[in-house]
Amino acid sequence: MCDSSDPDHSSERSDSPAKKRRMRGGGEGTSGTSKCNINNSSQEVGSAISKSAAIIAEAIQSCEERGDRRHKELLSLHQRRLQIEESKAEINKEGINGLVDSINKLANSILALAGNKNQSTDPK
Repeated sequence: MCDSSDPDHSSERSDSPAKKRRMRGGGEGTSGTSKCNINNSSQEVGSAISKSAAIIAEAIQSCEERGDRRHKELLSLHQRRLQIEESKAEINKEGINGLVDSINKLANSILALAGNKNQSTDPK
């Protein structure tokens, strides 16, 4: 269950001085069982750190994806707003052109009516 190899070669160990003292025994009569407990504890800590790192990485990626999606939606909204403004400007332009045409037709009709009235009142 526990590897009895030299703890200095363990990839799961910490390089802190306190950890090194515990691994060497520190004068407190270390046995194979205490080394095994330390190695198991180190493995548990390493495993917990790995899981936490994976959760954090997943949360960061999820946040970035939401940010990208929000950015795309915002760009789409701005694009749609521009299209609406262009459409509104075109409709206003067409409305003004129609109004100008109507005024011109009205002016021509008035001139024609005035011309007809002048012809009928002219004694020749």
